[in-house]
Amino acid sequence: MQLTQALQIKEDKVNELEKNLVTLDQERIKQLKVKEKELSKVKGELIDKLTSGENTKEVHKEKEAKQREINELQQELSRTSVSYNANRKKQVLKQVNNFLKTKEAFLTLREEAIKKLQNCYNRLVNSIDITRSMKTTELTDKYTKEFQNTLVKYNDGLLELNKNHYSLKNVVQENKELEVSLKIENILRLNSFNLDKYKIFKFATNSQEGTRIQLNSNMMEEDINSLRKNLNELKLELNQEKSELKNLAAV
Repeated sequence: MQLTQALQIKEDKVNELEKNLVTLDQERIKQLKVKEKELSKVKGELIDKLTSGENTKEVHKEKEAKQREINELQQELSRTSVSYNANRKKQVLKQVNNFLKTKEAFLTLREEAIKKLQNCYNRLVNSIDITRSMKTTELTDKYTKEFQNTLVKYNDGLLELNKNHYSLKNVVQENKELEVSLKIENILRLNSFNLDKYKIFKFATNSQEGTRIQLNSNMMEEDINSLRKNLNELKLELNQEKSELKNLAAV
């Protein structure tokens, strides 16, 4: 646990430094563009002097000096712009990686939840088979509570997934002029992301809100089958997304 926390602190510091680099590059680009504009204006004034007949050696010399300054400034501007865009792209891809990891973790949790729900269902069916019918309602109440509580317990993964999607969408929007951002937006379908796709229960609820209805074995079985089907679809979707995103670093 301590190691995990230490690694998270280190990662947070690295992320903060990378954000600072982007900010510094952005500020430097603004400064260079202002300076470039000033130098271009001075150069223009010198050209006007030459055009008007003030064709002296000093004016020519000053004009050439300003041109050298402009050339050096443009080279620095080009280098800084490359660094700026590279660091922005790095931030976007890092957020993509976080989103995919969160999605994968959510699917792992859902798979674990399905096993627990299946176990709950099996125990309900077995208990009813060996118990007098007058206790069926009592047993159903007991296992309904366990079934619903299991879903509530594993709901945090869904909340974390939604949080990471929101963060990714913001980062992509902030860097929308990057080619990689458009590709990510399309591959992950960020604008059509819908949590309802993950809430596919017909009878149960994976939220603490609302009234809990009593679930019989048939209802539990139907929801478990629905979960399994949805899990398989989401796994295929995740693998497809990973495959399409694989070569983005080269864009």
